[in-house]
Formats: sequence, structure tokens, C-alpha cells
Amino acid sequence: MFEAVYIADLNDSLVYEYRINLASPHFKSLISIIRLKKQDGDGDGTGASEDESLIEINEDYFVAYERTSSLIIYVLCSESSSVPNSVSNPVIPYVFIKRLIEVMADYFGTPLAVTKIDANNDTLTLLINEMIDNGMPNVTDFNKLRDLIPFKSFLSKILGKGNDLAAATNKTLISLKGTPPPSPYEPAAVVNDTSLNSIPWRRSNVKYTNNEMYVDVVETINVILKPVTKTSANNAQSLLASNPATHFDSAYYSSSSLKTSSAILVPIVGNIEGEIKFVSHLTGVPLLQMILSISGLGIKLPSFHPCIKLDSWVGNPGTLSFIPPDGKSTLMQYQIDLDTFPDRKSKLGLLGIVTVDFQSGLGVNQNEFEIKLLVKDIKSVSKIENLVIEVVCASADTEKRNKNGDGQIDEDDDDNRAKENAVVNIKASRVTHGDFSYKGNGRGEWNLRSLSPGLNPFIHGSIVAGSIDSIGSSDDGNTGSDSPSDLIEVSSTTSNTKPIKPLYLKMSYTHKGALPSGLKVDSLKIVSAKGLGETVKPYKGVKYITKTGDFIIRS
Repeated sequence: MFEAVYIADLNDSLVYEYRINLASPHFKSLISIIRLKKQDGDGDGTGASEDESLIEINEDYFVAYERTSSLIIYVLCSESSSVPNSVSNPVIPYVFIKRLIEVMADYFGTPLAVTKIDANNDTLTLLINEMIDNGMPNVTDFNKLRDLIPFKSFLSKILGKGNDLAAATNKTLISLKGTPPPSPYEPAAVVNDTSLNSIPWRRSNVKYTNNEMYVDVVETINVILKPVTKTSANNAQSLLASNPATHFDSAYYSSSSLKTSSAILVPIVGNIEGEIKFVSHLTGVPLLQMILSISGLGIKLPSFHPCIKLDSWVGNPGTLSFIPPDGKSTLMQYQIDLDTFPDRKSKLGLLGIVTVDFQSGLGVNQNEFEIKLLVKDIKSVSKIENLVIEVVCASADTEKRNKNGDGQIDEDDDDNRAKENAVVNIKASRVTHGDFSYKGNGRGEWNLRSLSPGLNPFIHGSIVAGSIDSIGSSDDGNTGSDSPSDLIEVSSTTSNTKPIKPLYLKMSYTHKGALPSGLKVDSLKIVSAKGLGETVKPYKGVKYITKTGDFIIRS
């Protein structure tokens, strides 16, 4: 059960306080305990170091809180609840805090700041009063709150226009003179059946001149790939047969299959996270039906907006029947586990239209690498945007910290090798598209920006190693220079020299027009047009967006 809501700045100075009960403690009586618990949490790696945390005050009270960029929102909860048949759920306070942050952002704008809370103190009080009823979450949907609480401060309007309000009241009293008072058992004129039966997630009496609805289906690719050498490739069929999680790996044979260093990139783990966003500007209370093509995708346990009728989905998976919220909403979120696909060849685009051919340990000194991108030509995709390949190596700074005791290198041979092979620069000798730059700290970036489908960009680069001792004695701080006194290439005369490889590559990009899973919106129609009118034909638009999350290629 909620007892109070406190909002403080990052120094834990109180900005706003809302106590649900008169017996609820003030923030000033709890702040010393909160600070002490946070300090204790820092010592063991928990507490204030987390974005979300829980602090136990005593056996009766605990505090759940979340930190934003400039504020900390605390919710004081009690262990016992006076609400009949209530179920204690530890997730409820965090869900409420996230919803409160969203509502404040909608009302007051982003980013949230102390000045915005001070300037809208009265509106925030009205919002929390509606969002919490008898210590439990009540109205938390933004559309419903817009009907109950105006965007501009209602109390400020009253205080600023007191004379106008008084004049309007006098006119009302004069007009009502001689009129018998209404019966206390009769409902007020402003109350009607439609308001009593209003939909929680939709504003009442919504009207638009231009009726329209838009669907955005967004999928994010997360995958970790590792190479399997040519010798291992000879046993690829047995590997695929023995491990169902790699049944879809055959599409990742390297394009350099004629080279002695050819390899297969095998997904270790991967998934596609998807969400269906909806924008509704429709008059009245329309009932919509959206049909998705999800056959063979293996979507399990999706999450839905409360407006979705679950029986329609259960009875016919892929069918969404709903009365849409007004404005923006997320109708559905889902996840596709790549391990569930037995036949990878039949779904070549499951990991997107950009695949990677990565070779490392090349050259005489075994410190060179090649990256080739294979971009499929799909008519619905006009361009690949924000395409960046990050090359990550162990930096000299990292190895020096290990040498100085921040890390642990116990063996002398490992210590010497680490000092000699510390990466201080990454060079590109050939780049066909975009440009390559060394960002320092053992990281290079191949930035291709915008790329047309059907192209195969290529880069050949080398990793430069240097001595930690020489770098540490330099005062100019120019660890990325090519000065012979500071940098040394890995010696080609040492036959036992191990290859210097990037630790991993990280790829990021976005594009519109197609999804890696192949999911599509087959139809979107209005089943019932209550209040909209039978002759109104709303504009409809569907957009497919693909982006990468953690797309990692190990060396």
C-alpha cells in the first residue's frame, strides 16, 4: 500500500511531497535513513548504484525509488494493506513510478527538472490524487488523465481569474433565481451515460477533422556471432545436428570461402525484439481489427496494451481487435528467439539485410584484418542509415592498468606479451565506402553513414602495437601517433608471435521498408464506426523499421 510520494533532486533535497495519509511520515524524517542505506548499498555494489532500488525503513515501511537525469522519485510503501483482497506485488511501486515519470513528461515536457516541478506543483498534486486511490494505483492512463486534469494549471487559472469567476457566478445565481433546486437523488446534468461508461484508455468525445491512423512496426536485432575456422567448418554438419541452437547458422558462410582462413560466423545467442506502435486520430469510439502475418515466427508470450481483446488473439493468433487509445500507444511487444528455428536457410533475412564477412590475423605479422559487408538488394528498402562498424581492441591504457595492479596478470610471459602487444592505433589501408578513424583507447570506427542496398563495402586494416613502458614515459599524451620511438609493429621475425586480433566488432544501423522477421500487417479495418460516420474513410499508413541493438561479431 502506498503511503507517500516524494520527489527530490540528485542531492536528496526535497522538491515535492505528497502524503496520502495524515499519519504518513514526512520526507525529512526518512532522509537520514535513506542516505545511510544508500551508503551501505554502495559498499556492497547495490543500492544507489542501481537505477531502481528498494530501501527497507523498518518492519512496517519500505521505499522504492528510481533516479532520472535530474530527479529521484521515491514511493513510501507499507507492508500491511487495508485494501480488501489486495495482493502484495513488489513490482507495483516500480511500475507506478515509471508511469508517473511518463505522465509528468507528457504534462510538463522533457527533460524533467526541479524548476518544472516547482512551477507545476498544483497540477502534479491533482495528477497524483487521481493516480492513487486508497493507497493503490487508480487512473494511470494518460488519455484518461487528460480528461480529468487540464494541461494548464487549473488552480492557477482560478487564482488568476478570480474576478471573472465571481462575475460568472453572480450571473448564474441571477439566472437560477426562482428556479427550484434539483432533487439530490437526480444526477447532475453534466453526467451522462457515456461518461459513466467511458473507456479508461481513451478520451471522451474525441473529434477530428482529418481522421487518420498509422502503424509503425519496429524490430531490433540482438545477436552475438563467433567465427568457426575452416577445419571446424568440415564438421559443420555434425555441429548443426548436435546443437539445435545453431541450425540457422548455414547462411553465415564467409564470402571468402576460397581463402585458407575462411570461416563460418555462428550465432551463439540471438533474438529479435519487436513492438507495434499505433497513432490514432479518430473521431468517436471506433472498433478496429488488425491482422498480422506471423505464421512460423514462433512468437510466444507477447505483451499487449489493455485495449487489445485477448480472446481474439487466443482464438486466432495474429488478430488484434481493439478500441484504440487516442494519440500514440504501443499495442503489442513481442520477442522472437532465433534458437527456435530449425532451418536457417529458409530464413536468410532473419538477422537483417546486412551480413558481415570478417577475417582477422592476416598478413605477415598477423595483425591485419578485413571486413566486408554484404548488403542485400531489397526493393522496399531505399537505403541503410547510420551504418557504423566499431572495431574494439585491447588498448594500451587497459594493459597498463593491468600492469599497475588494477587488473591481474600473474605470469611473466603474459605480462611481457601484454606490454609488447598493447594496441595504440588502428589503421585502414583500404576503404571502399565511408571513412575510418581511430577513436583512442583501442577503438576504431568505420562510419559508412548512408548506404544503398546491393553494395558490398570493404575495409582492410592493421593493428599497431606499442610498448607500455615507452608510452608511460611520454608526456605529450599522443598515444595515437605513428612515431617510431613510441610505436612498434609486431615483429615478423618471431615465428611464435600470436596474432593481434580485434576483440570484437559491433555493428549498428537502421533502415525502413522491411523487417528481419518478415512480419507484415495484412489488413487494418474499422469493424464498428460509432461516432465516426459510415462515410468517413480514414487515412491509413504502415511503416516497417529495422534497427540493431547488440549486434556483436567476435574474432
